Amino acid sequence: MEAVAGFPKREVQAIGLIGFAHMLSHLYWLALAPLAPSMIDDMQITAVDWGLALGAFSVTTGIFQTPMGLLVERVGGRRVLIGGLLLTAVAVFAIGAISTSYWSLIALMAIAGIGNSVFHPADYSLLNASIDEKRIGRAFSLHNFSGQIGFIVGPILTVALEPFLGWRGAIMVLGVIGMIMTVLLIIYGGTAIIEGNKVKKQSPIMDSLRDLVTSKPVMLFFIFYVCSSLGNFGVTQFSVLAFQPMYGLEKVAVVAALTAYQIGTLILIIPGGMLADKVERYDIIMLAGFGLAASATFLVGTGVMPFWLVVGTLCLAGAMRGGVNATRDVAVRRVIEHLPVGTVFAFVSTGFTVGQAFGGAIYGYLFDNYPPNYIFYVSALFTMIGASTVLLNAGTRKARAT
Repeated sequence: MEAVAGFPKREVQAIGLIGFAHMLSHLYWLALAPLAPSMIDDMQITAVDWGLALGAFSVTTGIFQTPMGLLVERVGGRRVLIGGLLLTAVAVFAIGAISTSYWSLIALMAIAGIGNSVFHPADYSLLNASIDEKRIGRAFSLHNFSGQIGFIVGPILTVALEPFLGWRGAIMVLGVIGMIMTVLLIIYGGTAIIEGNKVKKQSPIMDSLRDLVTSKPVMLFFIFYVCSSLGNFGVTQFSVLAFQPMYGLEKVAVVAALTAYQIGTLILIIPGGMLADKVERYDIIMLAGFGLAASATFLVGTGVMPFWLVVGTLCLAGAMRGGVNATRDVAVRRVIEHLPVGTVFAFVSTGFTVGQAFGGAIYGYLFDNYPPNYIFYVSALFTMIGASTVLLNAGTRKARAT
């Protein structure tokens, strides 16, 4: 069979279809941010109201992720992915087309969040079944890469569209793109994407949930995701605020450091996938990567370096985190044993949402009551606490299957 970059043609198609859908998921997370001033002014709402609307999207995503994983077990990942993408796309389109009141905005954002909750459980279940064992690390890294691209493309796309179509037209275009992708999944997904054998499970839902919360490896990874999210949150959401008093620079200048962090995350994602396919000790890779990321973040917080060196150091921190993502995902897949892949990824990924939910309060309190350096110190601390959970997770030290 024809191969592309070491993947058979069918696997390339599967990764492409699932990855593009994943890219849209991340795109929808950030695409509305540049439209906030126009939407706030046009709908006559406050910034707090806007924040609550964004929160509705995040909350429903987090609440429904694990139930969607259980649904994947019973009806298959492709159906769940198609349904979730379509629901998100229609809700986003409706925000631009018919939303005229604040409560309609809240409702549609919540609906879009429900649709968005399918991606982690469905994507990982389908990739696990569709990609050969020898290439799964690279497949996971490409999946992560597609999501990061969505974070970058979303704001750029809406900024480019708004002057010509207004905020409503820009949002409607985003919805149409999701609808088109849904059609492509329906047409081509049946031949390229493999469901695997573990679908249509009939065991009671409470039994499945009990299996999750009583599994030590799963709960350790849940804690890991919570702490990793908290560590990342400090840099992505509060570094711009912290750098201004630390270095006396304007907002535009300090944004360069955050941009470097995000670019750094992209740089090592693909090489990290290649590494994940070769290593046997996932714990060493995760401890090394997150340990270096935490050290770099802590060093940034000391304020002893010139700002140009801070930019490079944060780029290093992002690269270390991005380079370990595929190893993290493969390690989750290795330790879960008899549990369904999609459901486990849905459950542990909810830890990201939990971290985001608490991150605002934690770092907001730190910024209001302590020197801004503490933002980076605590971010580094959470990163190391998360990484240290692998020391208790014996499955991350198992030899690879032969």
